[in-house]
Amino acid sequence: MRLNQASDFALRLVMQCAMQPETNHRIDQVVLQQGFSKGHVMKLVNQLSHAGILETMRGRGGGFKLGRNAKEITVGDVVRAVESDFAVVECLRHQKPEDVQCCFLPSCRLKPLMHRASNAFLQVLDEMTVEAAVSGLPVPQALLTDTTQKLM
Repeated sequence: MRLNQASDFALRLVMQCAMQPETNHRIDQVVLQQGFSKGHVMKLVNQLSHAGILETMRGRGGGFKLGRNAKEITVGDVVRAVESDFAVVECLRHQKPEDVQCCFLPSCRLKPLMHRASNAFLQVLDEMTVEAAVSGLPVPQALLTDTTQKLM
């Protein structure tokens, strides 16, 4: 299984919020600090807030921060929030058997194996919380840089 760049960026975004829980992060700030495109950050903040991982605040002092405690958010939660396809083979991608173009179905023995493999992948990601991912690590210098001058 291969994750998209969105998962990588989402995990870094959530780790930043976990390392600086008192900070209201802003999209422009994250763009400068982490080098992500503004469009990516906007989309990720939207997806992660819909999943309850981030909380967004509007207005002058607005921004976003973790929507719940970092020890309650698993790496798997973040990945599920931004990935849309966990099917490792085509037959897992479709709800209706008639939509699958495979001559081995319905008697194929690989489909249940691939389904278990996909679930196992996510179960491993669920073993680590965001808190465990950042606990004891120093906040990267790039995240400590004051970006207010650059934003004006």
